[in-house]
Parts: sequence; C-alpha cells; structure tokens
Amino acid sequence: MEEIINIKENIKTEHKLSVGVDLQVKPNCGGHVFSKDKMPFDIGFMGNDYIKKKAKIYSPKQLSIKTVPHGYANNFIYYHHYLKRKIYIARNVSYGLFVSDYCVGIAMYGYPVWREYPGLCPPNDVAECPELIRLCTLADLPKNTESYFLASTIKRMLKDWEMESGHRPICITSFCDLAFGFNGSIYRATNFDLYRITDGRPTNPGQPHGKWKKNNYKQKAKKAFYIYQYDSRKSV
Repeated sequence: MEEIINIKENIKTEHKLSVGVDLQVKPNCGGHVFSKDKMPFDIGFMGNDYIKKKAKIYSPKQLSIKTVPHGYANNFIYYHHYLKRKIYIARNVSYGLFVSDYCVGIAMYGYPVWREYPGLCPPNDVAECPELIRLCTLADLPKNTESYFLASTIKRMLKDWEMESGHRPICITSFCDLAFGFNGSIYRATNFDLYRITDGRPTNPGQPHGKWKKNNYKQKAKKAFYIYQYDSRKSV
C-alpha cells in the first residue's frame, strides 16, 4: 500500500488551527438544552432488567461492540440523537454499543456528503475518507464510554470499510457542531486533528436539513472539521 499523504502538511496556513485547542464556543440555539436519554427506545417492558444489568457496568470495557443493521442504527439515531432525523446513504457501516442485549450507543460511518474538499480530496479519493456521520450514547454510562466506543470503532473500520466499499480508509472525517455548544473534546480524546472551521448548513434538529427547511433555532452554521489519520505503516 502506498504511503498516505500527510493531510496536515497540505493545510493552508490561513485555515490551520492548533491541535488540541479548546474552542470555547457557547451554544447559540435559542436557549435549547439537549440531554441524553436514559432508556433505549426499544426497551419495552424490560426497563427493570436493563437497569439491573447496567448497574453492574463500571468500565467501558465491560460493554460489547458489534456491527448492527443500518435500519436499526437509524431508528436509534432518530430517537436518541439531538438532531432527531435519519440518515440515508448508500454505503455505510454502523456499530452498536451494548449492555448485555440492550443497545446503548450507535456510531454510524459512511460516504461523506461532500465529494471534494481542499487539501484532502483531491489528492485522495473520497471513498478513502469515510465520515463519522453520527455518534450517540445514552446517559449514565461509565466515564470515557464515548471515547472508548469511538476509538474501538475507528480500529474496526480499517477492515469493515474496505469490505463495504472496496477501499481501505486512510482517514476518518467528522464535523463538530459548534453552533450547539459542542467543542470537540471527544475528537481530541481520540487523536483527531482539527483541520479547519467551516461554514455549514443550519443544524435545525427535528427537521429536514437546514438547506431545505427554515432554521427554527437561528444559530450560526459554524462547524469544526476534524480528521483522524490512520498510520499506514502499522499492520492490521
């Protein structure tokens, strides 16, 4: 495999930001506050059993991770992610995080919505740069659960994305929604690099994408673009 292009060397000076910088962005979304749900959307009559089994979990390493159908992942995202809408993409890999048989988190990867991005694609093929499209976990899980979940799925994506798309990934890309108060801490904890701050479409939770629907929250459409680079010299 050819040596991958060092993305950081291709960043234009005017867009480059220090890796690990705390963005200190305050939410500007009309006072709306998002909180995580405590129960899986499909818990049914098994709530007490779930609570008992979750009470025995003290470390993220006690949780299990496995691939799940995209349809199930979409339902989880619809009920538990702050955007409250499903994702429809042709190629995707979705992972579930489980307490016993109960899904408590979803990480959804797929083709980026963009086809070209300065300094990234080209020179690389967009199929080599899958995007972390959604990451969502329930409340009251052990400390560092999200970073453990994300780091674990990034490792699995090397093989799983190649099987799904026919392309071995050189990086994982993702956007952080600054307008809703997220500051990228989960990305810094998992060795992503901050590539640039970009103007995006309004987030508009619960509605079709902001490009096509009136933005009810009146927030600025600023997003941080993060990139995780795989080390091509390490065998998998």
